[in-house]
Amino acid sequence: MNLSGRLALGTMLPVVVTLLAVAFIHGVASPGLLLAAGAVGAVLALVMAAMIGRSLSAPLAEVAWAVERLSRGETMPSSGNQETGKGALAELSARLGTRQSLLEKTVESIRDPVVVVDHCGAIVIINAAARRLLGVEPGFNILAGARAFRCQYAGGETAMPISELPLARALRGEQVDDLELIVKLRPDEQGVRLLANARPLRDDAGKLRGAVTVLHDITARRRAHEALVASEQMAQAIVKTALDAFVQTDQDGIILDWSSQAEALTGWTRSDAVGRKVVELVFPEQLRDAHRQRIARFLQEIAAGGMGMRYESEALHRDGHRFFVEVSLSALRRGDGYVINAFVRDVTQRRAAQEQLIQAQKMEAVGQLTGGIAHDFNNMLTVITGTIEILSDGVKDTPHLASIAKLISDAADRGAQLTASLLAFARKQPLQPAETDVNALIGDVVRLLSQTLGSRIEIRAELARDAWLAFVDRSQLSAALVNLAINARDAMPDGGTLIFATRNIQLGIPDAVARGVERAGDHLVIEVTDTGMGISPTHLEKIFDPFFSTKQVGQGSGLGLSMVFGFVKQTGGGIEALSAEGQGATFRIYLPKAEGTALVPVEETDQPLRGGDETVLCVEDDDKIREYVTGQLEGLGYKVLVAANADAALEIANRGAAFDLLFTDIVMPGRMNGRQLADTLMAGRPALRVLFTSGYSDGALPAPGRPGHGLPLLTKPYRRAELARMLRRCLDLQVDFQGDPVPQPYSVQPDLERFLRENPPGKT
Repeated sequence: MNLSGRLALGTMLPVVVTLLAVAFIHGVASPGLLLAAGAVGAVLALVMAAMIGRSLSAPLAEVAWAVERLSRGETMPSSGNQETGKGALAELSARLGTRQSLLEKTVESIRDPVVVVDHCGAIVIINAAARRLLGVEPGFNILAGARAFRCQYAGGETAMPISELPLARALRGEQVDDLELIVKLRPDEQGVRLLANARPLRDDAGKLRGAVTVLHDITARRRAHEALVASEQMAQAIVKTALDAFVQTDQDGIILDWSSQAEALTGWTRSDAVGRKVVELVFPEQLRDAHRQRIARFLQEIAAGGMGMRYESEALHRDGHRFFVEVSLSALRRGDGYVINAFVRDVTQRRAAQEQLIQAQKMEAVGQLTGGIAHDFNNMLTVITGTIEILSDGVKDTPHLASIAKLISDAADRGAQLTASLLAFARKQPLQPAETDVNALIGDVVRLLSQTLGSRIEIRAELARDAWLAFVDRSQLSAALVNLAINARDAMPDGGTLIFATRNIQLGIPDAVARGVERAGDHLVIEVTDTGMGISPTHLEKIFDPFFSTKQVGQGSGLGLSMVFGFVKQTGGGIEALSAEGQGATFRIYLPKAEGTALVPVEETDQPLRGGDETVLCVEDDDKIREYVTGQLEGLGYKVLVAANADAALEIANRGAAFDLLFTDIVMPGRMNGRQLADTLMAGRPALRVLFTSGYSDGALPAPGRPGHGLPLLTKPYRRAELARMLRRCLDLQVDFQGDPVPQPYSVQPDLERFLRENPPGKT
């Protein structure tokens, strides 16, 4: 190549380098753009080379002519040709300097780092961005120079050898495209993440003259990408670990995603669900149109700026059973449509608990009313039942008057039974819970019922041998079981089987809530099952309501099951009924486990009516009842001190009056009720005997299981014989050194017989 050609090539080379650098810069973002920029650069380089060649052709020709003459040993003419040659060389040098300065300024202004090295690896051109990044200047040899910067592979842990640097590879003739690496100036810094492109530089003869690299900082972009990936992973982790099921659909309801919780909730696997319409998969047919309308309205609200929607609906499991779910919807814009995200939770138990709460609130409202009425009614009945006995004794020799007295007595008994049932339903009846061997109690019930229900009813007892003791009022439990047995008999007019069963169960909080039990823990379950005609779904919802009955008018009060319900709830347990028409019925009673030991039941024989000569402090706020009770006590031989309220009773005690037994009403007006009066008096007289009376305790009795003295209770209305028996039971009761009564054996038999007398099978 002659001198003019070499100079033209030397002029063209920097231009090509500059254009390649620009092409590499754009090529980082788009490889396609890199090729286009390279082609444009090549064309522009040829055009610029041609222009530079024409502008320098005359001076170059003269310089070449002078050089050739000198090479042959000829002398240069002294005329104008010599001056022309010198001038052309000076002009060429000036123009090349200008082009070099323009090239350097162009490369310097590029934002991305650019480095050009010669064939030995020495830096020829390096812009400001590259100097800041690498901390080196022109002349530094990238292959052999001592460096402060360190290069690492994209993983950030492995050092990149010098031989693998982009410029080193380009000097070996390789083309490096989009190589990711990390450059650190100090070992303790995080470093800059770069995307490198490098090319070898060759002359027209193809000889390697150097290399160029362009580095693009992708640190921010990589961090944003990692943050996006982390965010997506976090979202997936939230979906996978969420307690609620996650379902994603498009705006047409086609399922796009289906979490493992959704599989557990519905029974459909992910492979079964994805691609199908959610409305056809998990919604009952009669609810599908309503669901479509709800989703359409939701999308309209989202388009108008809404945030989301929450609703409850009935859902369908794969196995066919139905349950209730709460659905929380949100939507994301995707193209021309929406992606709908739904979190779904099973609220079946919560709805059941809410229904039970509503039922309990309804019962509580009715109970407040019935409790107050029953309290006043019992006071009146106490006077009626007591005085009718006196009248009956007076007219026993006059038949027509004796029959009238009996009618009045029977009516009073029915009134007393009605108020007792109302108080049981209202959960305000006085209870005397104790550690009870329910298996033994059921044995007594079965023996009695086998003689009462008839031969067409087979009675079986399937009792767990390890059944726990229950903390319950024995008398009320026996009455409840007899009540359920009589209802079962009425449901089996043609005969059948009645089964009593017991078992232990441990209830967690959700199970306790679902069954309406007061607290979680250990419970004894009593099941009463019959093979009768069953209960319809509409009736099943109402069977515990007061005065609800499917029997004909006059054949039942409709208070039997409501009484059982109230008693069980007041005990701290729960009751549920399971039935279907034609398939019998099962009643399950959940009773709290007792911690103590039950007494061995023995038969209690009827004691003859007898009084005594002890002194009784009688506290009663009702004038008529106080007058009646005083007469009855004196008629039994007792000495009586009378007080209208707790303050009057304390005044009598403070005067030093001696008395053997406190007979007090529980609910009384004033600053102190009967229980508080007993506690106050027994604080100074631990051996004092106490007999409570009430028709309505209204929460005045201590909580079940409270330590201390016992609570003998005579419920209103009562007759003279019951008063006499309870007085002797309290006065003859043995007490320990702390004044606490020594427990006496108990049998359920008298309570059962009394209940059946008061509740004949035909009137239940």
